[in-house]
Amino acid sequence: MRARIVTFYSYKGGTGRTMALANAAWIMACRGKRVLVVDWDLEAPGLHRYFHPFLPDSELLSSPGIMDLVWEFATAATDPATPDEPDWHEPLAAIQPYAMSVEHDFREPGSIDLVPAGRQDHLYSTLVSTFDWNNFYERLGGGGFIEALKRSMREHYDYVLIDSRTGLSDTAGICTVQLPDILVNCFTLSSQAIDGAEAVAASVHRQRAGNQLRMFPVPMRVENGEADRLDQGRRYARARFGRYLSHVPDPERYWGAVEVPYQPSYAYEEILATVRDEPLRPASLLAASERLVSYLTDGEVTQVSPMDEPERQEILRQFIRTVPQEPSSARAARDRERPGRRVFITYAYDSPDHFEAVRELWFLLRGHGIDARLDLPPGQRQEDWPRWQREQLLGAELVLPVSSPGYRSLPDTEATQLQDVYYAYPDRFLPVTLPDGPPDGLPGFLVPPPRRAEPAELTAAGVAPVAALINRRTAPRKPLVVTAGAEESSRRPTYLEPELVRAVETLADAVRRNLFKELRRRRLDDRHPLPLRWSLSRSTVSRSDPGRMSTSSGDLLSDPRGLFDSVPDGRLVLIGAAGSGKTTAAYQLAGALLEKRTPSERFPVPVMLPLASWNPQGRTLTDWIRDRVQADHPSLSVELGPGTLERLVRGGWVLPLLDGLDELPAQSRAVAIDALNHSPESMFVLTSRTGEYEAVIRQDGRPLRGASVLELDPLRTADVFHYLMQELLPGDNRWDAVFRVLSTQPYHPLAEVLSAPFMLRMAAEVYREPGTNPEELLRFTDGEHIQRRLLDGFIPATYRHSDPTVTSPEKATRWLAFMAGHMDRLQTRDFVWWELHRVYGSLGLRFRLGCVALVLTGPLLGLGLTLQGGARVFYLALTGAFVALVVLATARSPQPRRLALPLPRRSRRTTDAVSARQSLRLDRRSALLPPVLVGLATMAAFAATGSVNPFALILAFLTTAVPASALMLRGRASPRYAVTVGSLAFAGRVPVRLLRFLEEAHALGVLRRSGSVYQFRHAALQEVLADRARWGNR
Repeated sequence: MRARIVTFYSYKGGTGRTMALANAAWIMACRGKRVLVVDWDLEAPGLHRYFHPFLPDSELLSSPGIMDLVWEFATAATDPATPDEPDWHEPLAAIQPYAMSVEHDFREPGSIDLVPAGRQDHLYSTLVSTFDWNNFYERLGGGGFIEALKRSMREHYDYVLIDSRTGLSDTAGICTVQLPDILVNCFTLSSQAIDGAEAVAASVHRQRAGNQLRMFPVPMRVENGEADRLDQGRRYARARFGRYLSHVPDPERYWGAVEVPYQPSYAYEEILATVRDEPLRPASLLAASERLVSYLTDGEVTQVSPMDEPERQEILRQFIRTVPQEPSSARAARDRERPGRRVFITYAYDSPDHFEAVRELWFLLRGHGIDARLDLPPGQRQEDWPRWQREQLLGAELVLPVSSPGYRSLPDTEATQLQDVYYAYPDRFLPVTLPDGPPDGLPGFLVPPPRRAEPAELTAAGVAPVAALINRRTAPRKPLVVTAGAEESSRRPTYLEPELVRAVETLADAVRRNLFKELRRRRLDDRHPLPLRWSLSRSTVSRSDPGRMSTSSGDLLSDPRGLFDSVPDGRLVLIGAAGSGKTTAAYQLAGALLEKRTPSERFPVPVMLPLASWNPQGRTLTDWIRDRVQADHPSLSVELGPGTLERLVRGGWVLPLLDGLDELPAQSRAVAIDALNHSPESMFVLTSRTGEYEAVIRQDGRPLRGASVLELDPLRTADVFHYLMQELLPGDNRWDAVFRVLSTQPYHPLAEVLSAPFMLRMAAEVYREPGTNPEELLRFTDGEHIQRRLLDGFIPATYRHSDPTVTSPEKATRWLAFMAGHMDRLQTRDFVWWELHRVYGSLGLRFRLGCVALVLTGPLLGLGLTLQGGARVFYLALTGAFVALVVLATARSPQPRRLALPLPRRSRRTTDAVSARQSLRLDRRSALLPPVLVGLATMAAFAATGSVNPFALILAFLTTAVPASALMLRGRASPRYAVTVGSLAFAGRVPVRLLRFLEEAHALGVLRRSGSVYQFRHAALQEVLADRARWGNR
């Protein structure tokens, strides 16, 4: 049977439309139907609440949905890199990645999958309000995308039930006109609801033209009171909608069957009638739902499968909402027998969430019989608020300052007033740290604070110890005397100015957007990422200071803030072998820190920074971090204003994750370590290969001061199984033989190879296609051959799944194989652009350089053909000799004399340039400068003779500058590089823009970079590609 798409629509809200859909889905699934429910009520989503006891993410805090789906399409449609093919949008229209299963045991193969409206975070309303549906249809081809979405829905389900937006809107039109086969038109019996719903019905029929859908008008929330008016409403509804029931065999019977009664008990919480109502009661909401489903399924499903009564009661209890427990009335009455202790709660309005937490503390303290007063939030403060606040401070028996980042930077007037009272009676202050709040978010004059109150949780029981402490601390009140000297006491500097508080959050938002985009590009945004377990390094060179951490092992992502809290100086070094997942760990650590970050959190913003782009000899660490953050987030210059970013960096509000110490040139690593040691107060995370890190520590003779060195552990066999199982489709048993061997032979070579995260991901990619057989890996007897087999598929897999790249997997494989073969012939692991000409050998390079020199100087001979008589013969002879001399001189010495760089820095920067592109640019500039100067001098000489003919001046420039340029081929690296790349690109062996391709390969993790030098990230990968080049790139 072809899957049916059914839209539940109502012209007005409050009809019970969403509940009707949820009940219908449950009834169908109980009878073995595969049902997809889609919440397309984007402005007011709520379908998920009818299934919340069965959803793994009941609040949809991390579950994408329809808005994410259409934004992904819109982004791809405007991306120039998107292929211009008719069906390019088909993969984006796949609905299953957005579907979340309702975890309940339905009769096989019955199931319910939910596609929510979108991830319910603080960005959701912005995504909904800013999406341009007209642009979606008119410019982006959204109609074709919706059709592809329909096909995807039909492919995997028997029924698709769509909860539509009410009223008239773009999204309602999608749900009522384009998507459905059946339209359930829900309405109450008011005239406005009936007329509006009928107008929509007529519009749908006109727009569907020759492709009519079936429509079921359904009266909802029908009350039995006022019998006369009820009958009038029924007759009016049948008169308006009767014409749309031509597909129903017995319309009169239909109207009596589908009418949904109003049950007041359903008005208080979202609950399914299939759970609340007992079966076989004709007047119940469940019975009405069953009759409606019977019409929707043409009588195939007529009744819900009955549940055992204990099971039904258990599910019913899960639906009943719980109310937060308040303090018992008995305790409150007992506390009111004596006057309540008067306390004043002072705080900073850091965020709405923080204010709600402070207000909850106030409410719970009053429940414990304490006369708690709360400072006024912004918006409620009148002109006399400072005077009122001062009265509260002076009249309170205890003052409760609530610790937070914003509280530490109170405005001067407020801080001074608070400071005056504290200096007069410091014993009246009891600082409070809320759950998960920063312990040091207090003004400077309260540091170190007196005894602190820390409620375990914001509940009546959690606040009880705080109330008891208040009762113990309060004493008979004495008048507070504030002296004149206290009024004029000096103001202490604040920790963070209010504008910098906002700047930190602006920076965090910008970094979060870029980082999560990069995580998606690297395919690291898994909901269930690989565990990143670590152990303290035991090496005598790289081990941490004794006692620096309270634990010797852990999981990097389980509690990232706790990890930093356990390191006194906030300095972590992650080391490991090639492929152990250091860069992945750094990215995921940054993502975890940002994901759990709240606006009131006092913690630096984590920023990923590749160390390969730092020249520690020429730039200070702070300047480089500032410039790199600015380059990666250009909008910050406008959002933050001049100088603000540098203040954040210098103030410690940026947590740099310095990735790849080993990618710095060897002579720069010790300088980088020294720079980090001379920044004793800065927090950072540093990643490096173990060997390179230990080598630089041995060379320098000093460890990285205050750092805890963590070594990433290999993956366990259970981790490997779990990861690979996530990648498999139901019924795919291709890995079963591998699982059996690894579970019984934990030291099998394949187990050792797959314990590296890189190799595990590679195995999943290479054997993703159904036609591949991972069992072949068991035939290899050593890990080296297994790695070579996996690496053979690394390049195609990497480029195939990387959207930003424009290079096809086939071209990338061919070009990288040529590079590997060239490096193999030179017996080196380094690829440098100024050695590329060696690919041709002496004679081949001489021939090509001579040809280029001939092309550059040959046009001079053509000028002689314009002369007559003896002058012509003399000019041709002279010019021919000159051209021959240039060609022979150019071809004579194929080896470049030097890599031209600025003279004072040449020895240091030859292989230590920030990038290969920069060193090429410097050499090219030096190669072009002499020819240009020679040409300009010739022009000046001609002009001095009185010649002002522009043609003559240009000709004079060319006749000297061009031959001089040919001569530069003889001794410069960049011209030879240009000749070599041009020749190789013509043959299809390298791209024309080779350095850009190398930068792309570095960004994708294929190559690693050390200054101007590129290396394959894995030596075995170079060998595999070199073999491919040796055997004809097969």
